[in-house]
Amino acid sequence: MITVGDKEIEWHEGMTIRDMLNMLEHTQFCAAVRLNGKLVSSPFFETKEIPDKSVIYLLPLIAGG
Repeated sequence: MITVGDKEIEWHEGMTIRDMLNMLEHTQFCAAVRLNGKLVSSPFFETKEIPDKSVIYLLPLIAGG
């Protein structure tokens, strides 16, 4: 299991950040995630694997003016 925000989701061997995002809704504007306290930006979502029992926070793209 991994914790994403306030949800727990099933983990599997070799799971990447992209795999996790595909399992969740409303993640199209996610620009980065905090994986166990370390920032991972979107260019690395396809390759960065998530260890079991990880804690992840989604960091959406925010614009203002």
